[in-house]
Amino acid sequence: MIDTWLVSALVLGVLALGVVLRSALARFPEDRLVAGTVAVALVSMTALTISIAYGTLVILDLVIIISLIGFALMIRAAKQVGADRT
Repeated sequence: MIDTWLVSALVLGVLALGVVLRSALARFPEDRLVAGTVAVALVSMTALTISIAYGTLVILDLVIIISLIGFALMIRAAKQVGADRT
């Protein structure tokens, strides 16, 4: 039997991989920041669905911490990119 949560986690993981590849091929730093933010959100949703599928809250706690760190790094990188345009 195919578990719906695991299939959705697989789809979200493939989408996150596509976004990471898109950010590697992006020309402008702004495009990389947007792709990085989307990747952090997709990876967080993937881990959330895996946490639901297995019924473990430890994965959810770790993902919350890692996603907050990821978003903070994206905000910091965005401020550094915006500093070039005075």
